[in-house]
Amino acid sequence: MSSKVYYLNDRAGSMMDSIPFKGVKVLKDAGLAGMIKPGDRVAIKTHMGEWGNALNLRPHWVSAVADEVKRLGGKPAIVETCVAAYGESVSRISREDHLRVAAAHGFTEETMGCPIIICDGDYGTEDVKVEVPNGVYLKYAYLAKKLLDFDVVIVVSHFKGHAMGVFGGAMKNVGIGMASARGKYAIHNITHPEIGIKTWQINQDAVKKHAQAPSPNLIERMVDNCPCEAFAYDGETLTRDSEKCRQCGFCFAYLFQGVYNFPPELVPSWPAGITDAACGFVHAIGKEKMIFLNYAMDITPGCDCGNFHDKALTPNLGVFASRDPVAVDMACIEAAEAVTAVPGSAASEYGFGEPNTERFTNCSSMAKLSQWAQLNAAVYNGMGDTEYVLVNSVTEFTEAFNFPPYTMAEPYTHVHKEIYKEINMDPGDYAYGKLPRLAMEEQSKKPKGKLKEISIAEDK
Repeated sequence: MSSKVYYLNDRAGSMMDSIPFKGVKVLKDAGLAGMIKPGDRVAIKTHMGEWGNALNLRPHWVSAVADEVKRLGGKPAIVETCVAAYGESVSRISREDHLRVAAAHGFTEETMGCPIIICDGDYGTEDVKVEVPNGVYLKYAYLAKKLLDFDVVIVVSHFKGHAMGVFGGAMKNVGIGMASARGKYAIHNITHPEIGIKTWQINQDAVKKHAQAPSPNLIERMVDNCPCEAFAYDGETLTRDSEKCRQCGFCFAYLFQGVYNFPPELVPSWPAGITDAACGFVHAIGKEKMIFLNYAMDITPGCDCGNFHDKALTPNLGVFASRDPVAVDMACIEAAEAVTAVPGSAASEYGFGEPNTERFTNCSSMAKLSQWAQLNAAVYNGMGDTEYVLVNSVTEFTEAFNFPPYTMAEPYTHVHKEIYKEINMDPGDYAYGKLPRLAMEEQSKKPKGKLKEISIAEDK
């Protein structure tokens, strides 16, 4: 039987059409109310954004979901995990730093109205090994331990591109976003016995080039930053002591700097590996306890885990919800493929502006991997189905969306009318008259604009 995906577009003409409330509505359509019993602990899994990235999900889009959980009698918490050290400037490797970045992006216990929990501990080490049923690459994955403490899990994802997974949506938010630090390295096969980090050969020509840069150059940083002190550089050759290496993953940050010659099988394994882990986590938590909401807004080529973002590839699409993570991602991909790209975006620049041109394959994937790989792997491992029925939802008026504590029966003007009896709004003699001193015809003319365009070097 095909899965159902509930959809609302991003147009709005009133408060009930607002994007966060549309997100709540499609969740309700997908069956959220029937999943939550009074007193249930409800995890809201989201991504609060990397330092420097400004197009992660808005905090109020997520807090609207938390408010709905509370209306249903549940006890919500925003949940996340520590990130792997995939770059030198990554900001969310520890719980403390992750929460600092989250706060800078507007995610705090005060703004969310509920706790924010980093589920794999202070440094991403608190996990549990779970089986992956029928994985493409993985037999096991490592789930952030505290995620098993919840009765219901709502996965709230930002749909967009992804350099390693080709696209990011519900499956990536689960597969990578619910994994512990070692789980993330395992998904990317960084610790694989045949294609992992211990098998990578050092490119000495690239080492010599990097070593000529001003200090502290990349080679000096590799030596100094290794917690295992496994690297040594004698001025000519960089070596790595395999006995000292504990596969901590810190040198993953240098993977794409040319220092390593890594096996050709490594990068193509990533999309399916992400899906394998997601399948394992859904199986461990219980699919009957999970529901998925995708915000297909600000659909950038790269992920929110990057410390920058590019212009969106496509126009905003709206919100999608389903009990099936595969179906909801497939619906988003097809919707993104069906529209013309945003002018000036990477899709337009690289020749993929027309519909059905596999934009994520060609504009998001660093290795031009197929955008269908995650989805096909998910069907293979039995996590869900790409065949779906798209249900066009309708918005609803509900006083639950009113700014609290006001209601239609008790609006602001009623609650505060005694105060306003004492306020005088008379501005006195402040206007020239009913006719403008600058004629409407003159007000409506386009004024003079840009005279010329110059470079910063010309700006003296």
